Amino acid sequence: MKLPRIPISHILCKKSMTGSELSLALAGILFLLATPACTPMTHIPLDMAPVVLPETFSQQGGHPLSEQWWRDLDDPNLQKLIDRALANNLTLLATAERLLQAEALARQAGADLVPSLDANGSINTNRSRNDGATGSKTSLLLGLAAAYEVDLWGRLQAKEDAALFDIRASSEDLQTAALSLVAQLANVWYRLAASYSQLELLQMQQEVNRVGLQLIQLRFNAGQIGIADVLQQKQLIESKTGEQAQQRSTARVLEHQLAILIGVSPEMLEMPGTPVLIELPLLPSTGVPLDLLSSRPDIRSSYAALLAADRRVAAAVADRYPRLSISADLNTSGSSAHDLFDNWLASLAANLVGPLLDGGMRQAEVDRSSASAWEKLHSYGEALLTAVGEVEDALAQEKEQRLLINSMEIQLDLATRTLQSVKDRYKQGAESYERVLLALLSQQGLERSLVSSRQQLISYRIDLYRALGGQVPRNFSDTRQLQKNSLLYAN
Repeated sequence: MKLPRIPISHILCKKSMTGSELSLALAGILFLLATPACTPMTHIPLDMAPVVLPETFSQQGGHPLSEQWWRDLDDPNLQKLIDRALANNLTLLATAERLLQAEALARQAGADLVPSLDANGSINTNRSRNDGATGSKTSLLLGLAAAYEVDLWGRLQAKEDAALFDIRASSEDLQTAALSLVAQLANVWYRLAASYSQLELLQMQQEVNRVGLQLIQLRFNAGQIGIADVLQQKQLIESKTGEQAQQRSTARVLEHQLAILIGVSPEMLEMPGTPVLIELPLLPSTGVPLDLLSSRPDIRSSYAALLAADRRVAAAVADRYPRLSISADLNTSGSSAHDLFDNWLASLAANLVGPLLDGGMRQAEVDRSSASAWEKLHSYGEALLTAVGEVEDALAQEKEQRLLINSMEIQLDLATRTLQSVKDRYKQGAESYERVLLALLSQQGLERSLVSSRQQLISYRIDLYRALGGQVPRNFSDTRQLQKNSLLYAN
């Protein structure tokens, strides 16, 4: 759908007003006071997208996707960590505070739609001396002042609407941050599981290599082989010690990342259990691309930002027209409290102010806010395309990764059988040690690569879940208050 290049907000908009038009506007003020203000409307319906989306995704799964997709992984230990992260992650708490800031700004914008009332009071004492006599006079003053701007053109309402859409965008940003946190935590968790598996596999391989060294040592003692075969096998065993050190370092770094994600210092991390690589459930139902409009909070946030920009265009256009303000004052004075209300003065005034010359400042603001709205529209379209691309990327990567794992399993079976055959021939003296070493390195390398590939498959599935969206049903305000209380008590 291609939108015409006109101001997005649907309100009366002209570049200038002639004298006769201004007279007509002034004459119509009383009529406008009795009618609702002109409320800006958007030309962009919720069910329309600024870009053309495909009707379906390239693959369709049959498993219904839960809004809390991480529960589909059926990993209780991961769920415990996610619950802790959603309650304590500092980045998420900071995002929640930005939502509260948006809510406060919306209340400020809405305050302009209701009358303001101020009270004032003063006490004045004057002392004088005349012909040697000293005297004093005290006067008391109380007053009330009320003011109200009539929202003739919907400017104030448009500003409040924009602030309300900012709240919606901030709320969706909080959801986006929470889902991103869950995905990041899940990825780190299963990378740690793969690291633990690699460490266990290296220990097993080292033990197998030690057994092989005993065989080689026997043949060397019998004078059947040279010392080079023994030294090479010892070097292979020692290489596993170095690789284990690397894996332990990787595991420690991943543990530190987990601790930071759940909001604790690395040395204070308490693991709920040992992470393990899981078997993935069936491919989730991907639905259709248009479903992403409602399922992904980042897209909902982008759309809310577009609507907020639309309302700001309306406010900028309305700012070019006259403003009508009404004020009322009530003042009373006296020399003492008992005669304070004997003397009072009340006034009621209406003030009409309209721009005549401003050097094009207001029109420039209309142009700026209009361009900003179109920028948000293009960003919204980009967010849609990016979302569809992320789903398709994850689908393609998981499909090909499964084929890779299947091929590696076949290769590992062949490598294992080859190694056994070469070992048998080596025992009979019909094969060189270099052939055994080559087969052993190939088989053990495939074992380790298979672990990494299975972890990568899980990572692609997490990417798919994240690309399809979701919802974190979490009230962050309670967590925010608990966090503030703990900081207060700590100080």
